Amino acid sequence: MSHENVEVVRRVLEAFQQGLERNDPGAAFDTGMVAADAEWIPGRGFPGSRSYRGREGFIEFMRSWTEDFEGWSNQVERLIDAGNDRVVGVFRQSGTGKESGVPVEVRLATIYELEGGQIVRMRIYLDPTEALEAAGLRQ
Repeated sequence: MSHENVEVVRRVLEAFQQGLERNDPGAAFDTGMVAADAEWIPGRGFPGSRSYRGREGFIEFMRSWTEDFEGWSNQVERLIDAGNDRVVGVFRQSGTGKESGVPVEVRLATIYELEGGQIVRMRIYLDPTEALEAAGLRQ
């Protein structure tokens, strides 16, 4: 199932990117490959300490994460099969502060947990090494 899980995540990320271009960050939920009640869990270092559920929760998180930036973008660096129905995505995000005009770039990672071909949980880490360790890929 590992190749299939990576492909599910890849297709969901493509739908997410296309949705961003239409100002619809929740478009990934329209694929049928993200559970309607999927949980998005921001890790240490993110503002607030709560998790978000479903399409509306994900949209709320994305708006709060990107609202202070112009030209925000998300590039997939790689997707890694982590076994046990998990995929690690490593990303580079960038944008320019709306008020400051300062360019910002961050590298982060997400562990996607899947059940029955759907993403049910996403855990995001500001440090890709921490995500890889949490997925058991580095010691």
